[in-house]
Amino acid sequence: MRKEFINIHIKLQEEDFDLLYGVFFGLPFSGIEEKLDEVVATFTLEFWSENKVQLIELIEKSGINAKIIKEETIEDRNWNEEWEKKVPAIKVNERIGIAPEWKVPELNTDIKIAINPKMSFGTGEHSSTRLMCILSEKIVKQDSFWIDVGTGTGVLAILAVKLGAKSVLAFDNNYWAIENAVENIKLNKVESKVKIQESDIESFEFPDCDGIMANLFLNLLLPSFKKLYTGLKAKKGDLLVSGILIYNKDEIIKAATNAGFELVNSITEDEWLAVHFRAL
Repeated sequence: MRKEFINIHIKLQEEDFDLLYGVFFGLPFSGIEEKLDEVVATFTLEFWSENKVQLIELIEKSGINAKIIKEETIEDRNWNEEWEKKVPAIKVNERIGIAPEWKVPELNTDIKIAINPKMSFGTGEHSSTRLMCILSEKIVKQDSFWIDVGTGTGVLAILAVKLGAKSVLAFDNNYWAIENAVENIKLNKVESKVKIQESDIESFEFPDCDGIMANLFLNLLLPSFKKLYTGLKAKKGDLLVSGILIYNKDEIIKAATNAGFELVNSITEDEWLAVHFRAL
């Protein structure tokens, strides 16, 4: 007898996704998918029926501005197969490509990054990731040491090594991300050069480094520039930031320059922005 599952569609701002995942920590969900200002969490119908009221109360008590907008009952099926059909191979530019392991042969780029994502993380589909890849290609130097803040799938840390970095220290405050990043680092055979740890930016102690990649939401990035500067000031290193809408460009530049950075360059895709700063 096949199990029945239910997809719970939750409307909330992207910057609150991590807060929702904190509420979901330890729950027996079967999958999580991120959409634009929406998270789809999959539970067994039996679990949801027994715990719906308590879970709604948990979300409400957390203070997150989130609302369940749809409940969709579905039958069990081969979820891996369904997911594999949806995840595309991404050609970032002529040199860099990102794809799930089973689609890497489709890439015709010099640098091929294999990413097997958990359902809550992407493979380079989002503009902010592609923009960071483009900046990294120009900035990462041979034998340099980089830090990847909020590593997610680990894609930027992996790319830094493939671009010539001697070592990368990557961290994230989400244990699903850590688990996935470790898997992907091994998949790309760069585990000897990439160290992963679980931490948030507030408690992380930045060592001196040549560069920092920070693909973060605006509300995390703005108060973090002074801390990012501590890791880069000794070597007058490079800071690459993304996850920012173009409408916040002036605000980002002001916060960074006040912390001791100079603006070097910025690039955009659709409504998204990535910026290259350098520590003075």
